[in-house]
Amino acid sequence: MSFLRWLLRLFYGVLALLCIAVGVYFAVDNPQLITPSFVGHAMPEGSVGFWLIGALLSGVILGFIVSLLPFYAERRRARGLERQLHRTEQELYTVRRKVSGD
Repeated sequence: MSFLRWLLRLFYGVLALLCIAVGVYFAVDNPQLITPSFVGHAMPEGSVGFWLIGALLSGVILGFIVSLLPFYAERRRARGLERQLHRTEQELYTVRRKVSGD
């Protein structure tokens, strides 16, 4: 199992380095300077590649955060169900003790 984990980490590392290399190539290949405007406010001047990579990265991070919301909702629901199960087991234990005459 540890070999597979090591292999997966190696794969993700190589994939990350590949993405970084493509991003650097893209930024170097698009050196034109622009000043984007966002909600009426001028952003700092930067290359087209820099702003496109920044927008892509922001979208990826925002998408990741939004995709975590259902996960945390289900996790909270599971904890509530575990508490309910524990209370029910305690009640069952109490009833069994009363029935057995202890």
